[in-house]
Amino acid sequence: MKTKKKAILLVIASALLWGTYGSFLSAIEALGLRANTINFLRFASTALPILLWLLLRDRAQLRIRRRDLPLFLLNGLASIVFFTSCYAAAIRETKIATAAALLYTAPAIVMLLSVLLFGEKLTLRKALCVLLSVTGCALVSGLGRGGAALTARGLLLGLGAGLGYALYSIFSRLLQQRGYSSYTNVCYTFLIASAAYFALAAADGGAADMLRLPGASLLAVGCGLLTGLLAYVLYTRGLEEMEPSRAAQLATIEPVFAALLGALLFAQRLSATELLGIALVVVSVVLMNARIPSGGLRSGAETCYTFGTEKGSEDEG
Repeated sequence: MKTKKKAILLVIASALLWGTYGSFLSAIEALGLRANTINFLRFASTALPILLWLLLRDRAQLRIRRRDLPLFLLNGLASIVFFTSCYAAAIRETKIATAAALLYTAPAIVMLLSVLLFGEKLTLRKALCVLLSVTGCALVSGLGRGGAALTARGLLLGLGAGLGYALYSIFSRLLQQRGYSSYTNVCYTFLIASAAYFALAAADGGAADMLRLPGASLLAVGCGLLTGLLAYVLYTRGLEEMEPSRAAQLATIEPVFAALLGALLFAQRLSATELLGIALVVVSVVLMNARIPSGGLRSGAETCYTFGTEKGSEDEG
């Protein structure tokens, strides 16, 4: 169906936007802005445009039930803030490549949680795709090519980042099941995250840098509009039409695009190992969404898709 194909394209587009975050971050940090301030500006510029749009066009979407407030708080704090904090700490404890590889344990975490919470089918095809994508991300990130040893603390922080990253898909699906739109979800989730990071930026003195470094602040806002607002709206919209495990696995195209962007913009050469990793991720994305002939990688009543063309039920693996 066209809606399924559109959902796939939305998730892939969001991953491509996330893939530009590293380039933005390098430029912003070089201008002197601190991490908590960058996160505040990024998440505020994600939430505030949606809040303004809903205030002007559809205030009904701003209404949330009191009993659902804890779920929005969990999505803002236990997924977004927890993920970004663990990821930054993992990079400091190990290195960017190792932290990135551990982050992309997220598809496996989403797959397992989706089986437990949403009754998704755990099929051979899903498991193989997740294995290919996690392995590919590890190769693309350069895991195993020397550098600092992986400490127990670094491992826990990296896995914590993967868990926080995965929880966004889970909490967002729960909010959708309770009738909230993707705009309501992103608006409140990132208002909560930006408030938390403003408090952290005020505590470390970084909030004052927003006025002292207007160029860096403006660049952080631009980063938020692209890698926050647009990316998360696209991803959350895609989640409305597909299983969380499929969306999380499709998003593994992000480090591939980041590596290619680095090669293009910064003349960073790609090794044979990194090219192999890119190939594995691409194969996993194609395999997850391509139609498989009868008898191939199917389990029970598993459904086949040809890039969003539905055949049978939506409980495809």
